[in-house]
Amino acid sequence: MDQGSKRKLNNFHVVFLVQNVLIGVNLLSLPHDLIGLGPDMWWYPALLGLVCWLAVLPMIWVCSRYPDDSLFRINEKLLGKWLGSSINLVFILYALGTVAAVAEGYLRLMQTITMPDRTITGPLVFLLIVLVYITESGIKGIARFCIVSFVFTGWLVYYLQWSLVQGDLRHLLPLFQVDAGQMLTSAHRGMPAFLGFELLPFCYPYIREPKKLFRNAGIGIAIAVFFYFSVTLASVAYFSMWQLDHLLYPVLNLFKAVELSFLERVENLGISLWVFLILSTAAGYLWMAAKGVDTMLKKFRKAHLYIGALLVLAMIESPFKPEQRKDLYDDWIPLVGYGVILYPLLILPLVLLRTRKEKDGNEPKEAPEQNAS
Repeated sequence: MDQGSKRKLNNFHVVFLVQNVLIGVNLLSLPHDLIGLGPDMWWYPALLGLVCWLAVLPMIWVCSRYPDDSLFRINEKLLGKWLGSSINLVFILYALGTVAAVAEGYLRLMQTITMPDRTITGPLVFLLIVLVYITESGIKGIARFCIVSFVFTGWLVYYLQWSLVQGDLRHLLPLFQVDAGQMLTSAHRGMPAFLGFELLPFCYPYIREPKKLFRNAGIGIAIAVFFYFSVTLASVAYFSMWQLDHLLYPVLNLFKAVELSFLERVENLGISLWVFLILSTAAGYLWMAAKGVDTMLKKFRKAHLYIGALLVLAMIESPFKPEQRKDLYDDWIPLVGYGVILYPLLILPLVLLRTRKEKDGNEPKEAPEQNAS
């Protein structure tokens, strides 16, 4: 794990960290989640991506006032120990809940496709061991793994050409047939696929060139939007709206349209390689949770990472029904995620006020004039 605030993330690290943490298990169901938009869903990811990119600005403004501190430490400085630590605890629980949601969502999908007669406990333990191993290398190691994940998975977009050729591009029309209410509802359902860039305020002290963060984050979000756009475009062309409404994971069915002489079921290859995206997303959030505990306890220990992984295991293996956990993952965790994204904007006035007071306090006072006798 990282200790101190040594700046170790270059521009490429930031780009692929943002891109890979964004793309997790939600891409597989994104066309189904945006069904309320009808044919308009294929261009909607570009709009959500623009909103996310603009949301990075308040994060940069807040962190630039405290360049050597993460958002965890900024909370304690601004709000005091108790209130700041309470908010930090919410962030930690959100990060652990996201790790559990990503891991269980992927393993339940694997269970449905490849091992319907087995439990997910064994694969879950193995996944967490690999996850801890990746996270132990620190934020730079996670960023490097994100680059590797991009290399192993990015080329899968090539297989979308089969669905585009076999589909009907007339399905892309008509456009702009939805009202504002439908767009907001679909934004709520599709926004979980864009969660991930909220890690930036927590890894800000490790970025070498923070002045280029807005540009690099925009590039990472744009790469993710390209994949989202490609998937939704192919889905609208290949499926009918009724099919998209009833297919929970349309991307897997897109792979079934691929015809290769040397590979019978491309979807099995795709879902197997998807573990790279799952690990990169979960590693970012597990690192965030461990750093939050480090900040609260003022101690940097690997045990915090191991305890976080055990809490994720306990959460997934809890006696609560899978349906109850799914409600937590689908309804409550995204809401907290919105709060984490908006939080820098909420505390920005406090940051500016404190910065101004500190600036006024550091200005030298003019000596009073003395009348000549």
